[in-house]
Amino acid sequence: MSVSSETQPHDEKSVLELELEHNREAPSLARAAIAGFSENRDLDAATLATLTLLVSEVVTNAVIHPDVEPPGAIRLAARIAKGRIRVEITDEGSGFTPQPRDPARSDRGYGLFLLEHQASAWGVERHSGNTVWFELGV
Repeated sequence: MSVSSETQPHDEKSVLELELEHNREAPSLARAAIAGFSENRDLDAATLATLTLLVSEVVTNAVIHPDVEPPGAIRLAARIAKGRIRVEITDEGSGFTPQPRDPARSDRGYGLFLLEHQASAWGVERHSGNTVWFELGV
């Protein structure tokens, strides 16, 4: 795992960049990194909880779903600027087309469902892997 964090207090920009191994520990490491990144940023408890949940869900999806053989990498980038946080999770998979959650399956399919209902914006991009991004107001 490699981490870099940059803070520029005068223009309110902050950046977190993290590369995780494609394994079962990635979601917990991502949660810890986003919690550390969020410290002293005046995020209310509800926003921090939502941010942590969405990071965990998207990183979990990046571990479970891509057509990648270990030791693939998962990249997490987070930026805070102008009252918003944008998070991007990139894996080395070939991508996917988002589908609505199947209500008949209660055991899975909540990651993108939560993004749809909790993020102020989100999307999927394919370039040098697959990136799922989302934004929250802070």
